[in-house]
Amino acid sequence: MNAKINIVTTQYEKKRVLDTIKQQVDANIYYKNEDLYVVYKEVEMDKPTTTTIKISDNKISIKKFGEVNSTMNFEKGVVNKSKYRTPQGLFIIETKTRELKIDKKTENCIKLNIDYDINIMNLFNGRNKIDILLEIKE
Repeated sequence: MNAKINIVTTQYEKKRVLDTIKQQVDANIYYKNEDLYVVYKEVEMDKPTTTTIKISDNKISIKKFGEVNSTMNFEKGVVNKSKYRTPQGLFIIETKTRELKIDKKTENCIKLNIDYDINIMNLFNGRNKIDILLEIKE
């Protein structure tokens, strides 16, 4: 199946907005076991990147493959550590999910809201919010 995704990511540092990134991309979606997978291509650092979002009942994973390689897992109240590999080197990212909402109530539409604290090896401490609207095409 195909889908259109609208993604808004807002990054905060000490209660001030640092950056807001908006994306609209086309994606392929499929189900495997009880999970929904959303796969799309984007450009990061002028290089193609494939992103996969895995949506489970109470958990979301976002994996990126390309110039930047990373896996971030989000589960409310859980602290996760992951590797973020870039051409500049390997970074360890620690996230703590404050809030995670997965809304599948509307037919052919899924809303995801992720609110989490992020620490990148004490180089950056902040808070990110990701809002994703997934519109499934028949």
